[in-house]
Amino acid sequence: MAAQVPDSIFLNRSTTTLLLVDHQVGLLSGVRDIKTSELKANLVALVRCAKLLGVPVVATNVAPEMWGPLLPEVAAELSGQRVIERTLVNAWDEPKVVDAIARTGRKQLLIAGISLEVCAAFPALSAKAAGYDARVVVDASGTFNDAKRQTGLIRLQMADVQVVDYATAATELLHDNADPVAAPVYGAMNMDFATIVYQLKNS
Repeated sequence: MAAQVPDSIFLNRSTTTLLLVDHQVGLLSGVRDIKTSELKANLVALVRCAKLLGVPVVATNVAPEMWGPLLPEVAAELSGQRVIERTLVNAWDEPKVVDAIARTGRKQLLIAGISLEVCAAFPALSAKAAGYDARVVVDASGTFNDAKRQTGLIRLQMADVQVVDYATAATELLHDNADPVAAPVYGAMNMDFATIVYQLKNS
């Protein structure tokens, strides 16, 4: 008999919140470990999938007078939603951020940020210590050189914080390809071939 796998191993759309940390124009300009165009595309895809799947999104910026506004492409996806501003480096140290996440009533937390080793990793480490199942979305995060990326990933690994790419996170949240939202989700993931196959299957 196959062993039962605890549900908490996988993301669930009814228990997950997406936290976006410091995806700001000024910080993006320093990203070197991933093409900025690719990072923006991945991030927008992640946000679109979250919205399609009913996953709440919490966004926060640090010192916008220094690092600039939220990326316009992301702001457009979050139209009308308040972005929490703060001065504290670790987003988890800002009570407004923690309160916004707590109000969702969800204990799984996907986190993406610029930079990966600070803006994403710090709140992930803190959230895990606070009892959340925190995971970092590596290809919706970026940093300023490869050494920072590698040390950030090692630190997360040593703290037993899972890392995931945005498309895998989205498919985990989708769970079932028979779900009516599957085609739009795959479309949002920049997987147009999947949408075409879905359309042919149902034509």
